[in-house]
Formats: sequence, C-alpha cells, structure tokens
Amino acid sequence: MRYLLILLLTVSAHAQTRQVSLRLLAFDGMNIPPESFAFDPAAPPGTAGVKAPVKGYLNHEVTKVILSGSKVVFAKTANPEDLKKPEMVLADVNLPRAGTRFMLIFLPKATGEVGYQVMPLDDSVKDFPLGSYRIINLSRFPVKLNLQDKSFEYKAGDSKVIENPPVGADKHSAMYAFSMIDGKWARIGANTWPHPGKKRSVQMFFDNPDTKRTELRGFRDISPPVPGQQQVATSAGE
Repeated sequence: MRYLLILLLTVSAHAQTRQVSLRLLAFDGMNIPPESFAFDPAAPPGTAGVKAPVKGYLNHEVTKVILSGSKVVFAKTANPEDLKKPEMVLADVNLPRAGTRFMLIFLPKATGEVGYQVMPLDDSVKDFPLGSYRIINLSRFPVKLNLQDKSFEYKAGDSKVIENPPVGADKHSAMYAFSMIDGKWARIGANTWPHPGKKRSVQMFFDNPDTKRTELRGFRDISPPVPGQQQVATSAGE
C-alpha cells in the first residue's frame, strides 16, 4: 500500500508539469542581455538553468523548459545559487496556465531600475495565425491603425491580432498610425505594409522617453511556416 501511494504521488507530480516552448524577444535592440538562463523556481534544489537567449529578432529557434507551475525566472547565469542575488536576476514572469507556446517580450524597466518587465503572448499558430499582424499598445494613450479602408483601435495595454489584413492590388496596405492627443487623433506615422504572406509580424506602439512621442516599432517573424517546429535551440528535461 505504501509503495502504491508513492507511485500515485509520483505520477501525479509528473502529470502536473508541462513543457513550454519559448521565444524571447527584446523590445529594445540596444538593450539585450549577453546571456540569459531560464529557471523553474519550483524545480528541485540545485537544478541548473536552461540557456534562453533573448534576441532582437524573431526566428524559428525556441527554448524548451519544463515547468511545475506557471512562473519562469531568468538570470544571467545557469547557477541556481545566483537566483538569490537580485543583481543576477534579469526578470520573472507568470505564464498563462493554458498553452505550451509563448512569445516573451522583454521590456526595459523605468530608468535606473535593474532587469526587465516581461510580456507573455500566446505564440501558437491558432492564436497568432500565419499571415497576420499582432498589434500591441504599450503606450499610455489610445492608438489607432488604418490599413487601406479599415480602422483598428487599441486601448492602453491591448494586444490583438489582425488576420488576413486588407491589401490593395499590389498586395500591400496603405498604413496610417494615430495616437489620441488632447482628445483628438493625431497622425504619428505612415508607411506601406506588405501582406505577411505565410509569415507573421509583431507591431508595437510605445511612448519614446526621449522624443516624448508615441511611435510604432515592428518585428517580422522570419521563422518557417510553422514557427518553432523545425528546429530547437535548447532543451531540458527530455
């Protein structure tokens, strides 16, 4: 009976873990940590971190991590003892309880603060289909995006996907970006966007601390048609 109980507890503990595939993107390409390692804070003592590079672009490479809960901690080294040193910890984030594929956007903290804030996004093709744009509003102001004759509005903190964006005969969209200033829409940018095709694109509105203006920054996903499934950068627990 005692052995049966131990077996049941072991099976139960194993069933509660999940393997997640992570892609780490630095919002600020000039502020990328030289090295980053992912830790499960609920892992057995002494468990080393998994190499998890933060990049300034999106490609097919993912980091696989086995988690007992939802929290992931990132540190400058793989040494678990460094998690006790605040200056060695880069960031931590709680992932959604559902899902196994996530894009983590590393955002700089306020001036003078150490580390990063991390925004987790569902990176599955179901939630973020091929041929679509994911629009994120990091600005404290409402923003608006016009593509051809369609308008898309976003409140502060919104993250939404535009599937099959409207295009003209040349497969491009006339893009106009706006920010709400003093109760009125003010144009902050204009460009021509190609249809993503079988790729995806992440576009982020943000408030530039230097110019004091709301700007738009984009990252094209250069991964294969089904992101992350052709090749794995690093893995653990397999």
